Amino acid sequence: MLRTITAARDLALGLSPWLPNEHRYGLESLTTGELGEALGADVSGARLLDHSLEYDSRGTTDRARVRLDWNAQGVAAGLPASLFAKGTASHLASRGIVSAFGCGTYETRFFQQIQPDVADLTITPYVARSGYGGRYVNAFEDIALRGNVTFYNADDDCPKEHAEAVIDLLAKLHGRFWRSPRFATDLSWLETYSRRPGYPFMAQAFKLSEKKFMAQDRDLPESVRRLTRHYVRNQPALVKVWEAMPPTLCHGDNHLGNTFTNPDGSAGIYDWQVFHKMNGLRDFAYFLMHSVPTDLRRAEEKNLLERYLHGLTENGAGAEVPTLAEAWDSYRLLTIDGWIIIVFTLAAGGMQPDDRMEVTAVRAVNTLVDLDVEQAISAALR
Repeated sequence: MLRTITAARDLALGLSPWLPNEHRYGLESLTTGELGEALGADVSGARLLDHSLEYDSRGTTDRARVRLDWNAQGVAAGLPASLFAKGTASHLASRGIVSAFGCGTYETRFFQQIQPDVADLTITPYVARSGYGGRYVNAFEDIALRGNVTFYNADDDCPKEHAEAVIDLLAKLHGRFWRSPRFATDLSWLETYSRRPGYPFMAQAFKLSEKKFMAQDRDLPESVRRLTRHYVRNQPALVKVWEAMPPTLCHGDNHLGNTFTNPDGSAGIYDWQVFHKMNGLRDFAYFLMHSVPTDLRRAEEKNLLERYLHGLTENGAGAEVPTLAEAWDSYRLLTIDGWIIIVFTLAAGGMQPDDRMEVTAVRAVNTLVDLDVEQAISAALR
């Protein structure tokens, strides 16, 4: 009940047209002085003369490339000519969602407390602050300046090499935070997904989404229809099953479009708005079902799972890493958590381009059928 009241309060704050200290947040709150200090404080004589915003989009958050105009010393020192930034959504509904689910607050805290431990896996922040009501601003490196970086859309066909690189990245992330003692100290605020801000709303949204999705004119296997209904009707019991698994830090939305390939071939990841404490196989399942073309997944999923488990062992999980058979069972079960996000997105509409989500949905349905996820869910509820 308390979490529901808190989520309702945060939603109301997000929908408010004005809050005290609002001027400290959003893209327009960035100043030339603070950006110059954040990037050039250690470069003698460097001074940022001006900055300008080139808005990229205004969706769940406002996003923009930030152009930087350095003096001669800054240019000579090779200080970046641009940054990327995201902040308070201009759209009322989007701001309400971001506020209710704590997205801006969580991403800000990621940059402030966790990013230094995974700097090799993600992006470099320069400004990170958040307030109430979905008001926040984060400015970070323009990854394109790294050189020959490959970016992806969510519906692109993930090549095998990048799939392997992402699995290596996940193994490093999850291994470093496997049953981390920090979950009881400085990261005690980090919750499982079902205890994150706004989850009571999301649980209800899944129920409404399932009805709307099933009413659409879709050619879905009957087994997928059954397992979707079964999940929605048994959410609390299933959540208890996977939240009893050994926890680590999960990204939470690690589809292809939130990853990139570095010039050296390694993978990187960004957009940390929904990270949470969960078993790492949830991220593994989410990436494969959302992002890997069906034929490649069928051919490589067991190899990728073995690669992931080996990486977990090498990066801190040690003897607690499950066997391949145990991990396979968990992988099958946890795909449902990624599927319900697709159902929600397609039912809600407007969160992602429809044609992009349809590609993802086909991959996901094939995964659910291939892995007989209906049977996995039934077995977990016995």
